[in-house]
Amino acid sequence: VPFFRYKLTYTFTDDGRMNIRLTGNIGEKFTWLPRLGFEFKTIAENEKFIYFGKGPGENYCDMHSHTTTGYFQSTPDDEYVPYIMPQEHGNHYGCKELSVINGLKFTTDDTFEINVSSYDSMALTNAQHIDELEKNGVMNIRIDYKASGLGSASCETEMKDEYKLNDKKIDFSFTMC
Repeated sequence: VPFFRYKLTYTFTDDGRMNIRLTGNIGEKFTWLPRLGFEFKTIAENEKFIYFGKGPGENYCDMHSHTTTGYFQSTPDDEYVPYIMPQEHGNHYGCKELSVINGLKFTTDDTFEINVSSYDSMALTNAQHIDELEKNGVMNIRIDYKASGLGSASCETEMKDEYKLNDKKIDFSFTMC
């Protein structure tokens, strides 16, 4: 049984925009996903970015009451959180826009979650300790349909179902220019 049957559509407009739409169905046997989205890489010289969403600190669907919604400016290094075990960091929930200064811009009519890092997902997954992390020389941008909350039962607290990405029907679209 396939995990995810989907259709991915790219539409290019005359004004240079690329509309991306992901629709599909997650198999019923699969209970939930940690995240679902896209990862882009762009040159690192454009380090600063501005986003509209929850901020300024990292936040997730189950941890955002300490935030406000607005425009915030940051850099990948400012987003980094030195967890003892390297892992995803710097997520921002409830976003409508992400603009890299002098670079790419991402927008949506709904909301998405964003993450901008000096490390790609594979580096964060493979490193067991902070000293094993190496920047890959690019800006790693993640645009997610959704990311699950923080609970993982690692500290004896199971994540509540309401914070799990357990949607079975996916319809996610955003524009990149």
